[in-house]
Amino acid sequence: MQSLTHDQIEAIRSALQSNDLAEIHKRVLSSMLNEHSGKDSSAVLYVDGAADLHSKTAGIGGVVYINQDEVFSFSEPLFEKTNNEAEYLALLKGVQVTLELKISKIDIYSDSELIVKQINGDYKIKNDRMKVLHSRVISELNRLNHWTITHIMREKNIRADELSKMGMQQARHS
Repeated sequence: MQSLTHDQIEAIRSALQSNDLAEIHKRVLSSMLNEHSGKDSSAVLYVDGAADLHSKTAGIGGVVYINQDEVFSFSEPLFEKTNNEAEYLALLKGVQVTLELKISKIDIYSDSELIVKQINGDYKIKNDRMKVLHSRVISELNRLNHWTITHIMREKNIRADELSKMGMQQARHS
Protein backbone atom coordinates (compact mmCIF):
# COMPACT_ATOMS: atom_id res chain seq x y z
CA MET A 1 0.00 0.00 0.00
CA GLN A 2 1.25 3.47 -0.83
CA SER A 3 1.78 5.96 1.96
CA LEU A 4 -1.24 8.02 2.88
CA THR A 5 -1.05 11.79 2.72
CA HIS A 6 -1.97 13.91 5.70
CA ASP A 7 -5.21 14.91 3.89
CA GLN A 8 -6.10 11.26 3.29
CA ILE A 9 -5.48 10.44 6.95
CA GLU A 10 -7.73 13.36 7.92
CA ALA A 11 -10.47 12.16 5.55
CA ILE A 12 -10.29 8.63 6.99
CA ARG A 13 -10.33 10.01 10.53
CA SER A 14 -13.43 12.09 9.77
CA ALA A 15 -15.17 9.14 8.16
CA LEU A 16 -14.42 6.92 11.17
CA GLN A 17 -16.16 9.40 13.45
CA SER A 18 -19.29 9.53 11.32
CA ASN A 19 -22.38 7.93 12.81
CA ASP A 20 -23.60 7.19 9.29
CA LEU A 21 -20.74 4.85 8.43
CA ALA A 22 -21.50 1.12 8.46
CA GLU A 23 -19.39 -1.03 10.78
CA ILE A 24 -17.83 -2.91 7.86
CA HIS A 25 -16.69 0.37 6.32
CA LYS A 26 -15.20 1.46 9.64
CA ARG A 27 -13.20 -1.78 9.73
CA VAL A 28 -11.90 -1.22 6.19
CA LEU A 29 -10.84 2.34 6.98
CA SER A 30 -9.29 1.22 10.27
CA SER A 31 -7.36 -1.40 8.37
CA MET A 32 -6.06 1.28 5.98
CA LEU A 33 -4.84 3.36 8.91
CA ASN A 34 -3.32 0.27 10.48
CA GLU A 35 -1.39 -0.55 7.30
CA HIS A 36 -0.25 3.06 7.04
CA SER A 37 1.12 3.05 10.56
CA GLY A 38 2.90 -0.31 10.28
CA LYS A 39 1.90 -3.91 10.80
CA ASP A 40 2.31 -3.87 14.58
CA SER A 41 0.65 -0.52 15.00
CA SER A 42 1.24 1.74 17.94
CA ALA A 43 -0.88 4.60 19.15
CA VAL A 44 -1.22 7.20 21.85
CA LEU A 45 -4.49 7.43 23.76
CA TYR A 46 -5.56 10.34 25.96
CA VAL A 47 -8.65 9.82 28.15
CA ASP A 48 -10.65 11.84 30.64
CA GLY A 49 -13.86 11.68 32.61
CA ALA A 50 -15.91 14.48 34.13
CA ALA A 51 -18.81 14.43 36.58
CA ASP A 52 -21.13 16.92 38.25
CA LEU A 53 -22.71 15.44 41.37
CA HIS A 54 -25.28 18.28 41.61
CA SER A 55 -26.86 17.58 38.21
CA LYS A 56 -25.98 13.84 38.39
CA THR A 57 -24.45 14.09 34.92
CA ALA A 58 -21.07 12.98 33.65
CA GLY A 59 -19.18 12.54 30.44
CA ILE A 60 -16.24 10.71 28.97
CA GLY A 61 -13.83 11.70 26.27
CA GLY A 62 -10.76 10.42 24.57
CA VAL A 63 -8.58 10.78 21.55
CA VAL A 64 -6.35 8.34 19.65
CA TYR A 65 -3.25 9.50 17.78
CA ILE A 66 -1.19 7.49 15.31
CA ASN A 67 2.04 9.11 14.12
CA GLN A 68 0.88 12.33 15.83
CA ASP A 69 -2.28 12.43 13.68
CA GLU A 70 -5.62 12.34 15.47
CA VAL A 71 -7.38 9.30 14.03
CA PHE A 72 -10.33 8.94 16.37
CA SER A 73 -12.02 10.76 19.21
CA PHE A 74 -15.07 10.10 21.33
CA SER A 75 -17.35 12.02 23.64
CA GLU A 76 -20.26 10.37 25.42
CA PRO A 77 -22.77 11.37 28.10
CA LEU A 78 -23.18 9.43 31.34
CA PHE A 79 -25.70 9.66 34.14
CA GLU A 80 -25.36 9.16 37.88
CA LYS A 81 -21.64 8.31 37.79
CA THR A 82 -18.89 9.61 40.05
CA ASN A 83 -15.82 11.30 38.61
CA ASN A 84 -13.74 8.15 39.23
CA GLU A 85 -16.33 6.00 37.48
CA ALA A 86 -16.26 8.41 34.53
CA GLU A 87 -12.45 8.21 34.45
CA TYR A 88 -12.55 4.40 34.38
CA LEU A 89 -15.30 4.36 31.74
CA ALA A 90 -13.30 6.76 29.55
CA LEU A 91 -10.29 4.48 29.83
CA LEU A 92 -12.42 1.42 29.05
CA LYS A 93 -13.96 3.07 25.98
CA GLY A 94 -10.54 4.27 24.79
CA VAL A 95 -9.00 0.80 25.02
CA GLN A 96 -12.00 -0.71 23.25
CA VAL A 97 -11.67 1.87 20.46
CA THR A 98 -7.98 1.06 19.97
CA LEU A 99 -8.84 -2.63 19.77
CA GLU A 100 -11.54 -1.90 17.17
CA LEU A 101 -8.94 0.06 15.19
CA LYS A 102 -6.71 -3.04 15.28
CA ILE A 103 -4.05 -1.24 17.28
CA SER A 104 -1.84 -3.61 19.24
CA LYS A 105 0.31 -1.21 21.28
CA ILE A 106 -0.82 1.91 23.10
CA ASP A 107 0.64 4.48 25.41
CA ILE A 108 -2.21 5.82 27.52
CA TYR A 109 -2.26 9.18 29.26
CA SER A 110 -4.75 10.23 31.93
CA ASP A 111 -4.91 13.11 34.38
CA SER A 112 -6.47 10.84 37.02
CA GLU A 113 -3.60 9.88 39.31
CA LEU A 114 -5.88 7.50 41.22
CA ILE A 115 -6.93 5.52 38.15
CA VAL A 116 -3.37 5.37 36.77
CA LYS A 117 -1.97 4.16 40.09
CA GLN A 118 -4.75 1.58 40.47
CA ILE A 119 -4.19 0.23 36.94
CA ASN A 120 -0.43 0.09 37.53
CA GLY A 121 -0.99 -1.76 40.83
CA ASP A 122 0.40 1.03 43.04
CA TYR A 123 -2.91 1.66 44.85
CA LYS A 124 -5.43 -0.82 46.18
CA ILE A 125 -9.05 -0.61 45.06
CA LYS A 126 -11.47 -0.50 47.98
CA ASN A 127 -14.78 0.42 46.34
CA ASP A 128 -16.71 -2.51 44.87
CA ARG A 129 -17.92 -0.51 41.84
CA MET A 130 -14.33 0.52 41.12
CA LYS A 131 -13.17 -3.10 41.44
CA VAL A 132 -15.62 -4.12 38.70
CA LEU A 133 -14.51 -1.30 36.38
CA HIS A 134 -10.83 -2.00 37.10
CA SER A 135 -11.32 -5.65 36.24
CA ARG A 136 -13.06 -4.77 32.95
CA VAL A 137 -10.24 -2.38 31.98
CA ILE A 138 -7.51 -4.91 32.82
CA SER A 139 -9.34 -7.55 30.80
CA GLU A 140 -9.37 -5.27 27.74
CA LEU A 141 -5.75 -4.18 28.25
CA ASN A 142 -4.72 -7.84 28.29
CA ARG A 143 -5.96 -8.15 24.71
CA LEU A 144 -3.19 -5.75 23.58
CA ASN A 145 0.38 -6.77 22.78
CA HIS A 146 1.79 -3.90 24.83
CA TRP A 147 0.47 -0.96 26.81
CA THR A 148 1.59 1.68 29.26
CA ILE A 149 -0.45 4.13 31.30
CA THR A 150 1.01 7.36 32.58
CA HIS A 151 -0.36 10.13 34.77
CA ILE A 152 -0.15 13.59 33.23
CA MET A 153 -1.20 17.02 34.43
CA ARG A 154 -4.58 18.32 33.28
CA GLU A 155 -2.84 20.96 31.12
CA LYS A 156 -1.38 18.12 29.01
CA ASN A 157 -4.79 16.48 28.57
CA ILE A 158 -6.69 19.38 27.00
CA ARG A 159 -8.33 17.56 24.07
CA ALA A 160 -9.64 14.63 26.17
CA ASP A 161 -10.78 17.05 28.88
CA GLU A 162 -12.73 19.09 26.35
CA LEU A 163 -14.34 15.92 24.93
CA SER A 164 -15.36 14.68 28.41
CA LYS A 165 -16.96 18.05 29.16
CA MET A 166 -18.82 17.88 25.82
CA GLY A 167 -20.19 14.50 26.94
CA MET A 168 -21.28 15.98 30.27
CA GLN A 169 -23.02 18.84 28.40
CA GLN A 170 -24.86 16.26 26.28
CA ALA A 171 -26.01 14.54 29.46
CA ARG A 172 -27.29 17.84 30.91
CA HIS A 173 -29.37 18.50 27.80
CA SER A 174 -30.86 15.02 27.58
